[in-house]
Amino acid sequence: MDFTLLTIGLVLVAAAFTPARCQVACNVRSGAVRQKRIVFSSPGTGEMTKLDTCQYRVAPWSGQVCQARLDFERLELPQPQFNASSGLLACVDFLQIRHFRLCGRNSGQHLYFPLRRGQELQLLFRLASPLGRQSTWQLTLTQLECPRDVTALNARQPELQAPTVRPILPFLGNLLPRTIFGGQNGIGSGSGPAAQLIKTLTLPSVADLELLAPLGCDQYFSTTTGGIVSFNFAGGVYMPNMKYSICVKGAADSEISYKIDHFELSKANSEQQGPAYDTDCRSTVLTPLRASDYLGIPSAYMVARPELQATYYCGSGLAGQELVARPPFVLRFASDSQSSASETGFQLTYTVRRSQDPPVTAEL
Repeated sequence: MDFTLLTIGLVLVAAAFTPARCQVACNVRSGAVRQKRIVFSSPGTGEMTKLDTCQYRVAPWSGQVCQARLDFERLELPQPQFNASSGLLACVDFLQIRHFRLCGRNSGQHLYFPLRRGQELQLLFRLASPLGRQSTWQLTLTQLECPRDVTALNARQPELQAPTVRPILPFLGNLLPRTIFGGQNGIGSGSGPAAQLIKTLTLPSVADLELLAPLGCDQYFSTTTGGIVSFNFAGGVYMPNMKYSICVKGAADSEISYKIDHFELSKANSEQQGPAYDTDCRSTVLTPLRASDYLGIPSAYMVARPELQATYYCGSGLAGQELVARPPFVLRFASDSQSSASETGFQLTYTVRRSQDPPVTAEL
């Protein structure tokens, strides 16, 4: 056997399956980008002045891709504009990804997007004003792969197949020994060492499994301590017409402490004194232009007032407080299209720790 050819083949096969970090330009005419890790950077100043849109299309890296994580390493867009006639706040220049429309300053944030088998993801920058053409961004998208048996992750999601063979592999299949690189069904189907290598390379990495977010989570924090802020917190006003869920990794025997550093959300009756939670934040009756800005913190109590166990919080009374919650650790933020000077957002730190009040177990 020609071991030189074998070595070259193994290197090429490994390269074909190695996640790449590529950088792409917007409005690529050749079609969607198909890479494990992709960096999207804003065009140069000269090119930006000629654009009114900047679009990226991402195709699945493999047949096992089930989520995409998008990290906003830098995202600086114009602030949302207030329409005096309608009284509504809206983004004129924005980034649109599915139902998320973002503008303002959002560096350091991230989002998750679930993907069906074969589904593409599109990112659209709308640059409608001269100020918008001065925007800057650098986003890193990571495609995350689920195990072949994803029943435990998503019972309703169609079964994900093994990653498709890269275009270079059929060429290798004509050159490399079949007994080493594959069985009767092609490359990777045999029991030889190279076939086993290929199978290993096609499996989701441990890093992918650690990054996968639980179902329904738009943001996911897997560290035991960290900080969470509302979108455009640095810009001084949160996004209008936004609903998303923030999840923190926990365990059945743990609890989480939220320390609220800043909290300014509008409430239904801004003139009324007193607590601002539940019906003050989210009316159970749908009416035109109802105020509906809140941060939902289920299964929690306020340390200073343990008898207060609300679910929805708004206003400014939560600033400086500590809340403790039991799993699952989920925060739900919602905003309407209206705006006021009090809508600056929230900033908090969290700590996941061993539960100080063990759950009660039923006696057998």
